Amino acid sequence: KQLFAATYHTYGEPARNPGPGSRPNIPEKVLEAIRARDRALLAVFYGCGLRRNEGVMLDVGDVNFDRSILHVRKGKNYKERFVPISKTSLKYLQDYIYDHRPELLKDGRSDALFISYNHCGRMRGQSLAVRLKRLMVQTGNPELIDKEAGLHTLRHSIATHLLAAGMPLESISRFLGHSSLESTQVYTHLAGMQEERKQPFSNIPGYETGKLHEDE
Repeated sequence: KQLFAATYHTYGEPARNPGPGSRPNIPEKVLEAIRARDRALLAVFYGCGLRRNEGVMLDVGDVNFDRSILHVRKGKNYKERFVPISKTSLKYLQDYIYDHRPELLKDGRSDALFISYNHCGRMRGQSLAVRLKRLMVQTGNPELIDKEAGLHTLRHSIATHLLAAGMPLESISRFLGHSSLESTQVYTHLAGMQEERKQPFSNIPGYETGKLHEDE
């Protein structure tokens, strides 16, 4: 939640050769577009649990708004899969794609979902990781600022949060695109969490925790 809140007041991408300590000289419309893109970034890498390269290679056409599904065409080992999108994440993606992405694309053409303001093309993984780090700094939370985290951390976070909410391990495995349950079992240490613990993520549905043991 702190990361999402930080997207409403972050600076944009750094200007080319900015002066020491200077704020990037970027129009407010572009800053708004970058903030919307940051929310879309969190929606994809946290909300949908994508791997770094899967998110980098996403195109706008891979978001199916009618079915609330994300088509991952460039999965690990060239595997494709369909990932459900929550209503909240869908709203962030819709806002970015229709209202703000054209501002970043300018007059250029690209099918890429994540567009760089500097070169109006597909953002690279390193650039997306830099955006995440900026958001962590913008929260003002010392623990987040000092934490060594990357895009994969968001993927791991949604997996542990879904497990804490009671989702069966097999469902999480399909959600993440794992080829076997062995890759997903790293999260099973959370299966013993107390049931009365409040779920802090309102967009994650609850499941009966008893099913966890049956599906492990």
